[in-house]
Amino acid sequence: MSVFRRVLRPVAVAAAVLALSAGTAVAGAAHAAVGSASCGWINIGSPGNYTLGGSYAGQVEQEYNTCNGQVMAHWQWSSGYRSAHRNAHVVVMAMSWQNYPAVTDRSVDQDAYVSQDVFSGGIDIHVAKPDMWFAYADVYDENGRTCRYAAGGSVHDYATGGNGAPDPSSC
Repeated sequence: MSVFRRVLRPVAVAAAVLALSAGTAVAGAAHAAVGSASCGWINIGSPGNYTLGGSYAGQVEQEYNTCNGQVMAHWQWSSGYRSAHRNAHVVVMAMSWQNYPAVTDRSVDQDAYVSQDVFSGGIDIHVAKPDMWFAYADVYDENGRTCRYAAGGSVHDYATGGNGAPDPSSC
């Protein structure tokens, strides 16, 4: 018998005795442990696409952390654009513009050759009132050209759960 089985068997017996004597309290604790293991980053709403100089550069989407209530922006480069424009860069952030001044997380400015995926810094959704957020991205090619407007993923209202339409950018 392995060392782990010898150690775990008395622990399992003790846990079973506690479960029988404690009733649903242990079942509730076990359920809470399962629930906490399933939290993490999830995509929110629909992504906003960015097309620069007639070429699809990529998309930006909002992500939400179900564990700690933070929001961030996630940019994903188009593989073709990234290969053709290795020195292009993107500025990405999560933003709540209904506040004055607008509330943003820590923006990230990163070149295409660094990584396929770019993530902003993340921020608690309740920092903004109302807590309505969207993901923002502005792409610059290797010559500094950009579209007039940035792309945005759909606005998500954390109070109601509603999503707006994404806001693509194309030039």
